[in-house]
Amino acid sequence: MNLTDLARVHDDDLGGDPAGQASGAGARMLLESIMSEPPGRSGRRWARRLRGPVPWLASAASLAAAALVVMTVTAPDGQVPNPTSTLAAPTAEPSAQRILLTAASAVMKAPTSGAYWRTSKIYGMDAISPDRGYVIRRRFSKEEWLARRPGAQSWWVTQYLGAKPLTDEDEAAWRKAGSPTQWKYPIDMTGYEGVNSGEVVRAAAEEKVGSRLRGKWKNSGGSLTKELVGWDEISRIPSGEQELRAYLEQRITAQAKGGREGDPQWREGALQGSCMEIVFGLPVSPAVRASAYRILAGLPGMKSLGRVKDPLGRTGEALGYQMAGRARQNSYDVTHVIDPETGLPLAQWTTTTVELASGRSAKVTSFTAYQEMGWTDAKPSLPAKRE
Repeated sequence: MNLTDLARVHDDDLGGDPAGQASGAGARMLLESIMSEPPGRSGRRWARRLRGPVPWLASAASLAAAALVVMTVTAPDGQVPNPTSTLAAPTAEPSAQRILLTAASAVMKAPTSGAYWRTSKIYGMDAISPDRGYVIRRRFSKEEWLARRPGAQSWWVTQYLGAKPLTDEDEAAWRKAGSPTQWKYPIDMTGYEGVNSGEVVRAAAEEKVGSRLRGKWKNSGGSLTKELVGWDEISRIPSGEQELRAYLEQRITAQAKGGREGDPQWREGALQGSCMEIVFGLPVSPAVRASAYRILAGLPGMKSLGRVKDPLGRTGEALGYQMAGRARQNSYDVTHVIDPETGLPLAQWTTTTVELASGRSAKVTSFTAYQEMGWTDAKPSLPAKRE
């Protein structure tokens, strides 16, 4: 499976509903920005299910120039523990409001200068095997190098890290099925999670690919309320809490469809999703990120899950809530993990329960783990294969 056959958000997706709503296969917010890809490849068929809210860690590209001014977080010995053990039970539970306000204070210390906004991520998606006998996990890595200077080239460096059965029980069922090295999915996807109709998933990893950001993606600093925003627009995002809220609500209202702008519950969910877009990756000033945290602290529905380990084995403060799936789908538990020392995100994931052909219930997860995030004057180390 070629990574680019999975890792793209369609242009029409970016023009759709604001973030914070459930997708057909899970929480749309989790992996939207990660799985996006610049235009210019419209002749290919793209996955749209669990985009993206993956445990085997790929090495990050080395930095030969200036030191990277970022949050750097890696798993012990460079290894990523099994997700069934790393998503551990929480310990003591401060309030969600306290966690968010503490993060708002901590993030104000973040550096503000650099030629690139660099983000390094490991992410993955669980899928039921075509025979519904077990769960497999696909794993990916992505580095984003977003150039702040007008006209400078921005890059993504992506890699498909392969797929394998998720747990020992899944591995036993996989061996019983003949230890396949690829999985072909049916056209009728009723009851499946994390895959596209007719998709072929392969076990083998692929080489890294460097992709130039083109078209409307060029000179973009990311997306907000599911629309790409340029550096000029990012610089105009207000930093005051009340002003930021008014700005986001105006964007949400302008994009609302079907009369939903009058639904308070929908507006609240959209506001929450927009703040999460800011907190989890948009290259805004520390003051804007802090205000997004403060807005989240004033919204109901989010609860503290205490200190947990993320998919890379790191400990942080967790926040969670439940999101309803669309018709005939399960609900999804959404978790966000924050580093209390820096106020920056460690990871986020969605989890739901599925039933396999044997009658066994299994948890399937889609997650993103952030290795590095911040400004740097270094230049990207690009692989030989480029697009």
